[in-house]
Amino acid sequence: MFKFKSFIIVFFISLFSFVSNAQTSALLYNDAVALMKQTKYTEAIAIYNKIIEKTPYYYEAYADRGYCNFNLGKKADALKDFNTSVAKNKDYYLVYFYRGIYYTDINDNASAIADFNKVLSIKPNFPDAYAKRAMAYELNNELDKALADYNKSIEYNKNNQVFYFQRANIYVKLKKTNEAEKDYTKAIGLKQDYSEAYYQRSKLYWQLAKPTLAINDLSKLIALNYMLKDVLSDRGNAYFQIKKYAEALQDFNRLTEELKVKDAVIFIKKANCNTALGNTDLALKDYTKVINLDRSNEDALIKRAELYVKTNKTPLAIADYRRVLTINPNNPDAYIGRAKMYINQKRYDLAMEDLNQSIKIKASGEAFYWRGAVKSIKNDSKGACTDLKTAANMGFEEAKAKVDELCP
Repeated sequence: MFKFKSFIIVFFISLFSFVSNAQTSALLYNDAVALMKQTKYTEAIAIYNKIIEKTPYYYEAYADRGYCNFNLGKKADALKDFNTSVAKNKDYYLVYFYRGIYYTDINDNASAIADFNKVLSIKPNFPDAYAKRAMAYELNNELDKALADYNKSIEYNKNNQVFYFQRANIYVKLKKTNEAEKDYTKAIGLKQDYSEAYYQRSKLYWQLAKPTLAINDLSKLIALNYMLKDVLSDRGNAYFQIKKYAEALQDFNRLTEELKVKDAVIFIKKANCNTALGNTDLALKDYTKVINLDRSNEDALIKRAELYVKTNKTPLAIADYRRVLTINPNNPDAYIGRAKMYINQKRYDLAMEDLNQSIKIKASGEAFYWRGAVKSIKNDSKGACTDLKTAANMGFEEAKAKVDELCP
């Protein structure tokens, strides 16, 4: 009888201890989850450690600790925790979800899809699992399957802007631009400051030849201070394409003056704007800045030479063309540019040499036109007409008028 009573006492003490530990762990678990949701992963792990020490059967704690470890970059520890959680409870859908994210991250898409399949077999109305599986399908370039999954994720959660954004990206890849535009717009409607959606929609609008709408989205991004360098450059390019040169120049000036960008490409764009606006002196300064940043920039040297021609600085122009040909003896545009200088100086033999060389490197309507002009000056009417007709056939507009004027 004494032994039996002792057994009962020990049993109830053990039961009390078990229940007490379980209750304590449950309270701790709530605290850990709250920290995890606040992305305080290290603090959460400390509590999960205590839970696992007290109640080693607590499979949710292993799963969550794995998720925290994953977000801290401790991937080996994360996988170990996920596998332990699965071993303790094969029907806990959330651990498969976490492990699927892990597999996607390490580019093991087959394992990721298998885990997301398991999630959805247990919890078929879990929208995030469809979205994550869609990402894995997308990485496998299985775009139709990805689209079907995004459709399901939106079916179960119509108010998640990310789902619409991600589906829009699939539509873009599938070249379904109208559907993509609608989804980007829906995502922005759900989240007014959704920068990534504005940015991708701006690209889509440009693709759809809607530059004003693209500029509107880029302006919104600038107000949001999103990727300011890239967005200012994009908006400047857009303004330039629709010939709003003053607005384009403002954006490029912000890049160089406010953001202190020292990029030869941006200074070339500034120079192009100033040239279009007739600001020749400013354009020359910009091209010189480009050349100082990139001494072998052939494009900047040629364009600076062209401006020197317009400002009657022929020796400086010829020097720039010569410099280009020192850098690249096979630049056909430099030969044409220098040939035009020689024509102005009535040095026709040198002009002919340069034009012959340009045509040898790359035949162009412009080169044939100017060689025809030189031949006409030298009274070679037959040779001139042959070259002018060749230039006209290549689409060089100025040649067509000359053919009508000079050639039978």
